[in-house]
Amino acid sequence: MSTLEVFKAIQASEFSRFVGGQDHLFGAVFQLIHIVGLILVLSSVILVSLRLITVGEFANQSLIRLSDATAHLIWIGLGLLAFSGVFIFIPAATNYYPNSAFWAKFIFLVLALLVHVTLYNKITSVDNPNKTLARFTAVLVISLWLAVAFSARFIGFV
Repeated sequence: MSTLEVFKAIQASEFSRFVGGQDHLFGAVFQLIHIVGLILVLSSVILVSLRLITVGEFANQSLIRLSDATAHLIWIGLGLLAFSGVFIFIPAATNYYPNSAFWAKFIFLVLALLVHVTLYNKITSVDNPNKTLARFTAVLVISLWLAVAFSARFIGFV
């Protein structure tokens, strides 16, 4: 079964027809939930990344405490993104299939998650990581999450 056939089957499902048959306000609510999830992820990652880069007052904060304080917000944000993303995707699955921005979003998302659960978590588990590696990690993780956000935004324009 090809990817397109999977997308067609998803869109043809009873659940998809139910979601697609709802009022536009229903879809708008899930769009808002998606945005809130992205804000939680981005704001948390940016706060910790500013500490990794040692910008301003963040340089004086404990990296471990800051990353522990924001970690749950990142996972809540990811949960909201996944939950709302299903409701956004399902009724229009075949419209997303040929969309290059949609596929770019998922490539960046996989890379961002991979970097997050490996390098980012390792760097933020100590209070004084290697400065060069910490700065590289901060720039990389911010760049990847912003790439996810921007490619998602461009889905409607491609």
